[in-house]
Amino acid sequence: MTYVTTFGKHAAYLLALLAILVLTVGDTFAQTPPNLGTAASYGAFSGAGAIGNTGLTVVHGDIGTYVGSFTGFPPGQYTGAKHVADAAALAAKNDLILAYNSMNDAAHAIIFDTALNATMGNGQVLTPRTYGRSDLTTISGTLTFDAKGNTNGVFIIKIRAALNVSANTHIVLINGAQAANIYWAVDGAVSILDNSTFKGTIVANGAIHLYGGSTLEGRALAVVGAITLASNYVSGPGGVVPANTLVVITPAPGDTIRGGTPGYRITWGGAGIASHKTFELSLDSGLTWTTIGSITADTFMYAWNVPDTSSKKAFVRITDANNLRGVSGLFTIASSRPPASIIVVHPALGELITGGTQNFQITWTGASIAPQKTFELSLDSGLTWKPIGTITADTFAYGWNVPDTVSTRALIRITDKNGVTGKSGLFTIRSSKLVVVRPALGEIITGGTKNYQITWTGSSLTAQKTFEYSLDGGQTWKPIGTITADVFAFSWNVPDTSSTTALVRITDKNGVTGTSGLFTIKSTVVPVSSIVVTRPAAGEIIAGGSTNYLITFTAVNTTQQKMFEYSLDGGAIWNFIGIQTSDAQTFNWPNVPNVATTQALIRITDANLVTGVSGLFTIKVTPGIGSIDGITLDGLDSKGNIDNNKTLGISWTYTPDIGTTVEIEYSLDYTATWNHIATQLVSDLATTHWLTPMTGYYNPVFIRVTSSKGMTRTSSPFSIGTKSAVSANAPTAGYSVSNYPNPANDQATISFTLPVQNDVTVTVTDGLGREVSRVVSKHFNAGTSSIALNTSKLAAGMYSYSVQAGTTRLSGRMSIVR
Repeated sequence: MTYVTTFGKHAAYLLALLAILVLTVGDTFAQTPPNLGTAASYGAFSGAGAIGNTGLTVVHGDIGTYVGSFTGFPPGQYTGAKHVADAAALAAKNDLILAYNSMNDAAHAIIFDTALNATMGNGQVLTPRTYGRSDLTTISGTLTFDAKGNTNGVFIIKIRAALNVSANTHIVLINGAQAANIYWAVDGAVSILDNSTFKGTIVANGAIHLYGGSTLEGRALAVVGAITLASNYVSGPGGVVPANTLVVITPAPGDTIRGGTPGYRITWGGAGIASHKTFELSLDSGLTWTTIGSITADTFMYAWNVPDTSSKKAFVRITDANNLRGVSGLFTIASSRPPASIIVVHPALGELITGGTQNFQITWTGASIAPQKTFELSLDSGLTWKPIGTITADTFAYGWNVPDTVSTRALIRITDKNGVTGKSGLFTIRSSKLVVVRPALGEIITGGTKNYQITWTGSSLTAQKTFEYSLDGGQTWKPIGTITADVFAFSWNVPDTSSTTALVRITDKNGVTGTSGLFTIKSTVVPVSSIVVTRPAAGEIIAGGSTNYLITFTAVNTTQQKMFEYSLDGGAIWNFIGIQTSDAQTFNWPNVPNVATTQALIRITDANLVTGVSGLFTIKVTPGIGSIDGITLDGLDSKGNIDNNKTLGISWTYTPDIGTTVEIEYSLDYTATWNHIATQLVSDLATTHWLTPMTGYYNPVFIRVTSSKGMTRTSSPFSIGTKSAVSANAPTAGYSVSNYPNPANDQATISFTLPVQNDVTVTVTDGLGREVSRVVSKHFNAGTSSIALNTSKLAAGMYSYSVQAGTTRLSGRMSIVR
């Protein structure tokens, strides 16, 4: 953006040509600093943008904006005057435009002595002159300004795009270099990330963001764009802080620091501070203090090894040799040691245990558990308890001889020496006197079979018995029939349906029950999968900008997971709407784009790629209602993937009016939660960038843009990082794995088939790849087996699980709902 008249442009162009001719004759000439006019008195100012702050920020000098809100002061502080939309702010805005154009408009931007690389710092040294760069520039590490003994030496850095300053970047001044003589003319946003020390006057044609703990020895001046501050120190006019001040920047008020963190950076700002400084810590709001270290150096950072303790009332205090003192804001230290806990894994909620079983393995997990533990059993939901044993070992398994009794309300309780307690979920102990022989565990029965023989064994059973079957692993039951005879076989006409989680249950008159192992019923009828979109209907007219438009459809034999998309050009290009994981046959379209088209379509696709597409419908523009029309991601390869620690470009298009700002976010857990990337004014360029996670594989990943008026758009899914695959040579013939119910609530069962006997380990990981549950290795025979998982402690969301059997690894996904 340029702020000069037509005549000014021609004059500037002639001056630029003359300057280029002069530069071809000589080397580097003395630089002339820009005339900031009345803007020179400000530590932070925006001609058109909000001024916002969080935490204990100190700005020396005036502060203000001509167009925009002013928030966060207090707790922020400023030493000069505040000017918002007054005559002084208008004068500063106009003077700032002139100063910017004198350095970095179209004519002046090409006038420089030395071209810069896209990456600055990392030991680079600059001498007094004018530097130029035409695209995105990043500074990291250490950047040194060397005045060669000339205290009046001027440095001008012209950047025709955004400037990013990496975390922990430091600018160093040597040989007479002064922050007051350094000018950064940036045609874009400036982001100074955490714990950086930046020097010079920033004159930006875009937003200026200072992140937690960063200091600026100079000014933050934005022609257009917001200025956001977060526990920063800005020295203000002249680039020199007032004498005899010491302000602790980090820890900032409200910060939470993990106990045991090595090398945490305590930072401060100010002037007149002696080289020798002593550091103290209080955990009780300043009632008592403990010395944590001292230094004798002219620096603004101290590496502190945080104690592994807990306190919500912590302060850090810095005192120099002249008794100049600064105290941080109140912050929290959270111990890295997990709280003492016992979580009973087995018996699991809903588990069935046969009475009389010898050496049943009670297992548990937890933290800070004493070796001595007591085990108890309740048969009445915890009203009464009986001891069943004790151990004095750091182990997570105990062999229990199950009593031959009957209870549907059994509990196990574990208590350590310190009183830390964990209880299992309710489980069932069934009598050993009724054992279902057929159907056998893992058996496959053809649907529609007549007179299938259910058989069993047992003793002391009544003649009257009731027979039931379940197709969903025991969640629901249907009657088969009854008998009143002392026999051990019953004829069953098997329903012609399909289930991999079928069970048969037999109950006698006294309540003695026997349940078969899981078996499969294979239907003779092949079901047809289909999705039919019923709304929007073909030819329907929808108002653009509508919110929560109800899409309706019918789905037969489809997965619960379905993806929704729309097209504005008859199906040539598809845009992501959202994902649903349920059997519901409706879905809310959050925001219909306010774009005129007669070629709109809705597409629904399930996890097995069964697809339904609506008929063509019309979207009619609604005047005065805006929409975010599309998101473009730059940096993905042909497979929709981007590596770790890479920059993803994000841009969007919109139809006004969508509000004043847009929020850009990302999701790594199937859109269950969203994480902040950036907030930008609508007046800024509709683009930003995001640095992907350092490590890990994430799929799918989504980007979302939401305006202050609630208009939103979500990108198509993509992936980050490299997925570790199971060896292609791993044998899989005869292996299979499944889970039910899906979605699950407090319990899930993983069923797997082994062609040969093997040791098996089951591991569950969350959407970020973190292990959240593990079943200790156990030996299983060939055939189909099941492992019950207690999922009551897991948050709702998508999880992955793996079944490791020798060198073979099987995997699947399950959903947890609450």
